[in-house]
Amino acid sequence: MKMWMDIQRDLEGVMYDHERILDAWKEGGVDGVVFGPLVFGTAKLGQKAQSVPSDETVAAVYDPNPAVYERLGVEAPAPPEHKLAEKRALLDKTLNATKARGMQVYFMYADGGAGPGGDGHHLHDKKTVASRVARMVDTLEHFPMADGVIMDGPEWGYEMAPHHMNHRSYFFNDLPDSVAPMAKELGYDYAAMVAAKDRLLELFHNLDPVRIRAHARGGLVGSHRMLGGDPELMAWFSFRVDSITRYFRRIREGVAAALDRPVRMGCGPRSAAFAPLCGYDMVELAQFMDFLLPKHYFFHRGFDGFVGTVYRYSQTLIEWNPGLSVPDSLEIVQSLFGIVLPDVEDMLDFESALTPEFFESVVKQETRRALAAVDDPERIVPWLDTGRFPHDGDPMSARDLKMLLDAADEAGLRRFNYHHQGNLSPGEWVVMSDKCGNRWDPRSSDWEPTDDLVL
Repeated sequence: MKMWMDIQRDLEGVMYDHERILDAWKEGGVDGVVFGPLVFGTAKLGQKAQSVPSDETVAAVYDPNPAVYERLGVEAPAPPEHKLAEKRALLDKTLNATKARGMQVYFMYADGGAGPGGDGHHLHDKKTVASRVARMVDTLEHFPMADGVIMDGPEWGYEMAPHHMNHRSYFFNDLPDSVAPMAKELGYDYAAMVAAKDRLLELFHNLDPVRIRAHARGGLVGSHRMLGGDPELMAWFSFRVDSITRYFRRIREGVAAALDRPVRMGCGPRSAAFAPLCGYDMVELAQFMDFLLPKHYFFHRGFDGFVGTVYRYSQTLIEWNPGLSVPDSLEIVQSLFGIVLPDVEDMLDFESALTPEFFESVVKQETRRALAAVDDPERIVPWLDTGRFPHDGDPMSARDLKMLLDAADEAGLRRFNYHHQGNLSPGEWVVMSDKCGNRWDPRSSDWEPTDDLVL
């Protein structure tokens, strides 16, 4: 197994010590580095990073090339006020040093800082898509050493708890009026989808345990009846996939047409079980994306965590339906996503859900689901986040990480992307380097993980 290392909002922290850091990563089995967002001055430095030179200036790492935007018919973003020439030169040196070690270079959020788009919905508006394509092309032309780009989003929401992330991921908010033109162009009845969404919300406030138990684990037909037998509900779910697939296809085709060299492109859906609700059909995406990065985030609480999301579904359904049991609520989750959490029968059980049985069943299932979509296991590169504070979630120990990697390895996984190096703990690095390269020994190494608590 091999890994990529994700830098995430701390370019300076790596740049100023890149020779030592890259050597240690290479020794541990890293063969690709993901840089981005491409902005200086965004690091939230912790105790161990205070010696790193920094300032409060936040600025993009290069000036836009107006010619790129002109030929794509969009407005260029304004150049950054602060040029930060020394930092720019050091970033170039770091990127070239990465390549010199045989590591691939990828940019995350390569479309970040794009110029103004159009007035329509961002998934539908052609000018908005063109502005994203132009910024991505500009980035790749400015940094010819880059092997490719990674897109994290956009996506439709997948959380059902109304309070979660200030409604950012609340999927019942996913049909604003701005969606109507896109629905029409894709052949969907917008009003009918809104009505189906409202009926599902009403159903979730009036669940019948008898109906749940009668249709539990009854396959597609049983689940359809459990969710009200609503044909327009399936149309809404299909629309979510069609709209996201079209968006990524437009981005992929736009970059390929505008760039004079081939690059690899990947996008990051949620874990395989949740991906279709977010609009990600991995089989469809794999037809034109070079690789996919599903979120192997299995922690409790926080955001984007697998156990945390199932917990919030169960918690919300019980809040909406006093007297509903945890097992009945989890049958709804199973009908939607195919998820069965071993030995979880009560809300307290979520606190100890990460058992060996969980890794054996759930992690292997999620890995196999993702791998089934591609013709080469190297095209699945899950984001992986554990450690002390994964995405604001509960800690996952080095033991948890080892069980996760061992289970995924047995399921066929060959590569992952660690998110992110600023949070990497010594225990995690021991496990990952042992799995992917030469096991790290703090007594003989001149480098150690930063182990900060930053997002």
